[in-house]
Amino acid sequence: MPLLPPLLAVLLTGSLAGEPPSGPVIPPPTATPERPNAIDRITVTIAPEIVESLRASPPIATTVPPRLLILMCETEGPVGGRDPIGAPFFRRPQPIRSIPVDLRTLDAGLSFEVGDDATGVAAVPPLVDDLDGRFAVRAVLDLGTARGHDAPGNAVSGIAEATFVRHSPDELTLRIDERIEETPLPERDGIVWVRIESPMLSNALGRPVFHRAGVVLPPGYDDLDHPRRFWPTLYEIPGFGGDHRDAIGWRRMQDDRRGRNLAPPAVIVVLDPEDPLGHHGFVDGDNTGPRATALVEEFIPWLESRFRLVPDPAARLLHGHSSGAWSSLWLQLEHPDTFGGCFASAPDPVDFSAFQMIDLHHDDDLWADDEGMAIPSYREPLGPELDRVMMTVEDEMAMERALAPDGTSGEQWSAWNAMFSGRDPATGRPLMAFDLATGAIDHEVIERDWSRFDITARLRRDPTRYAGILRERVRLMCGSRDSYYLERAVRRLAAALDEVAPPAGDEAGDEAGDEAGDEAGPGSIEIIDGATHDTIVGHAMARWLPEMRAMLEDGR
Repeated sequence: MPLLPPLLAVLLTGSLAGEPPSGPVIPPPTATPERPNAIDRITVTIAPEIVESLRASPPIATTVPPRLLILMCETEGPVGGRDPIGAPFFRRPQPIRSIPVDLRTLDAGLSFEVGDDATGVAAVPPLVDDLDGRFAVRAVLDLGTARGHDAPGNAVSGIAEATFVRHSPDELTLRIDERIEETPLPERDGIVWVRIESPMLSNALGRPVFHRAGVVLPPGYDDLDHPRRFWPTLYEIPGFGGDHRDAIGWRRMQDDRRGRNLAPPAVIVVLDPEDPLGHHGFVDGDNTGPRATALVEEFIPWLESRFRLVPDPAARLLHGHSSGAWSSLWLQLEHPDTFGGCFASAPDPVDFSAFQMIDLHHDDDLWADDEGMAIPSYREPLGPELDRVMMTVEDEMAMERALAPDGTSGEQWSAWNAMFSGRDPATGRPLMAFDLATGAIDHEVIERDWSRFDITARLRRDPTRYAGILRERVRLMCGSRDSYYLERAVRRLAAALDEVAPPAGDEAGDEAGDEAGDEAGPGSIEIIDGATHDTIVGHAMARWLPEMRAMLEDGR
């Protein structure tokens, strides 16, 4: 964690940094007590029926190798009452352990022991011997077939409640005896669930890959007397951790009397951005396949023939928040002949020189700045100008490394790495642009691979191609207090746009604006004062839903 600013130190400790606290002074101990010779152990066994089920129906192999996970969650405090399978927890990182598992040699009744003296165990501190307090604990056999520990097919233990005492020889045994079943998609009027295989992606990745979507039909779609028979489309891309099941939220809006008047008069297609390696961002990537091309050339034509959609760019809009916002912006910029408008709130970094709090092009370390201060990753506002850092980049990467030291956890940094990096020919997995164990940045991978996806850099290199799209078709909004510091990159993108193609009428930039095909269009890049990563959604939707309605009703 970074050192507390002086005023924040007063708020949290009651004294200024460097001044002695009030009250009695407790002298430091004269010697550090020796560590007791006590070894804690967590033992995991796999039930015979689980082993037999895996032999009878082996999981489809992906680039994500299976691992045995031990996930813990304090029963009290900020994450109290949570199921450990929901890890990692950003507000308060929790202990994680993992071990690689070879399913081919898995035997019934095989036990795995996890202690501080065990080999091959990746872990988030504290040491097992240092655990103190009451925890909910769960073991998961993550097969690597989909992102998320709770993915269907994974095998799990029940939740055990355990009390650990620091430096006491505690023991806990977990038994993996259940496989997670696929949750049936709800049958609901107005939603059609779509799942079709993608020949393009299956061929590229060497395994069956499917397009999935939740298609939300507007009121009147099935009314033969409705004046509209063919409908415009809003393509929704969920944020990190979301998928096509987010269509249920749009359907609820239509079911609500007030929301029905706000919902766009369109078929809403909620896409699935998930891959075993994480949110794939709808990029044509080396590790997750040609996702953008497959969407544009395979899936959208299929959808338009199946659902009576207007096959025109003016009738196709994009919307997304967070990772979905970045994906929406990327698709709009790279495929302007397919999409007619983009609404993006709090996108993942759009400028890699402001990748959260890091300059990927010039910094050497993801964990600490030039003065050795820890770099924050997630914050919560304490006041108009004060933040509480809940998680540093080092904290976040420690959790990802504990889940998968090879960078295949599917969590945020590993997902970005899978999106942007090339593929390692030796392993078939993404080349690592950073060291999960040290935070060191590999600038060769950044400049060769990641720089292809730096949106601000692309704008600067080719303003003639991108500036007009941004001015005409993109609405981008971010809060000034974004929880992940994403406003820094948004500000840089806005500054770059004004620099390479000032708005029409700017005397200093008329020539540059004309060269870029720029006009004073309806697009906008806005920073909303005081809004966070979550609260920006309300600001954005209040502004954008009427705009979406107007654009789609006009046929634009």
